[in-house]
Amino acid sequence: MPSFRRQREENSVNEADRYPRNRWFVLLAACLGTAAFQISMIAYAPLLSEIAKSLGVDMGAATNLMTAFVLSASVMLILGGGLCDRYGVKAVIVLGLLCVSVPAAAMPWIGVKYPVVFCARLVQGASVGLVLATWAPLIAAWFPPEKKGLVAGLIMGAISLGSAIGVLVSPVVFLAVGSWQKTAALLSIPGWLTLVFTLFLKGRPQDSQVPSLADGTSITDGALFRKALFAPITWVGILIAFFTQWCLQSVYNLVPAYLAADVPMGVGFGPMLSGQLSLAIMISGMFAPVLGGLLQDKVFRGDSRLVVIFGFLLTGAFTYSILFSFVHTKMLLLSACLILAGGGVVLMNPAMAAFVTVAYPIQIVGRMNGLWLGVGAFGGVAGLYSGGRAVAKSGNFTMVFIMVALAAVAGFVCALFMSRPSNLPSTDQHP
Repeated sequence: MPSFRRQREENSVNEADRYPRNRWFVLLAACLGTAAFQISMIAYAPLLSEIAKSLGVDMGAATNLMTAFVLSASVMLILGGGLCDRYGVKAVIVLGLLCVSVPAAAMPWIGVKYPVVFCARLVQGASVGLVLATWAPLIAAWFPPEKKGLVAGLIMGAISLGSAIGVLVSPVVFLAVGSWQKTAALLSIPGWLTLVFTLFLKGRPQDSQVPSLADGTSITDGALFRKALFAPITWVGILIAFFTQWCLQSVYNLVPAYLAADVPMGVGFGPMLSGQLSLAIMISGMFAPVLGGLLQDKVFRGDSRLVVIFGFLLTGAFTYSILFSFVHTKMLLLSACLILAGGGVVLMNPAMAAFVTVAYPIQIVGRMNGLWLGVGAFGGVAGLYSGGRAVAKSGNFTMVFIMVALAAVAGFVCALFMSRPSNLPSTDQHP
């Protein structure tokens, strides 16, 4: 017993030396930053008609303000990983918070011409890529292996929390101030508070060693990245991210539209009831990533692959089930399916981020995470575009659900091949 206690004390000391003591505060900054950019992104959605009137544009142009945000985020995800590897997690979080908060705070003065607002949304969208690019480096360098799943789940849960806050608070603030520009400025307050909090954080993870191959030959970061780029798991991971985003955007955007659309195109619930039911997806999105992280750490013993497989199974099965009348005519059963579909679809991203931290050397974790998520994000664009075309052509949502099911099956098959690349130095070599 004394030897066991001594060993446990030694492990605690080693962990304190290797991982910064304030790591949970840095995680809090990442979660708050994630929620802040999501609030700013989604806050425009309930106000699009008012924004269109104010700027003198049609609804299609107003909707492109959301598209600009997502497009910029996809590009910056690819670039943000390299910035994170070079300058560190805290610096990139600060830059991301500035990108989302400054344009929002200036909106009462600059929000009078559509091209200016469009450019501001492009700048704000960059914040998504920057903050999300910190996920894998934060998990890899700041937290021990047994906490990776939980940390990834907490960050992912912050996205759903920000979405819920933005959707619920934005209309209330607009009714109080009577201006969408002032609403955008007021909703930048969480970002500014998080920025101040992050600036006061100190500490950094222990510097990583220069990696080496099995024969002892050292290898540069650039050479590591090139080797990783040609590793099969990199392209398997990008495909998994692609199908994950296809499912996620369809569940969050097209399923509510199906519930609201009139019969025979949809279920005929109307926007009010459809919006209330959609809250089930958002609520499950807050808690499912945390539960998934605990599942990965405690049950699957850190095996991210099993979490991804489980997520695709839940998403495919329970999203497709919503198509059937015996499900959507029973409110309790429909709510359960929405919760399971929404929970399953948010399990995959944190699991993939945790996998990246063990699949690649720490020096390139940010770039590889950005590559996976950045290229994979175009799966969401493809899913929404294909779904919209299918609905327009057929007059119903049947093909949308079939495509989600097929994307889930494809993702499931790809996840079976998730394994650490053999042509790269072991992550275990690095702190």
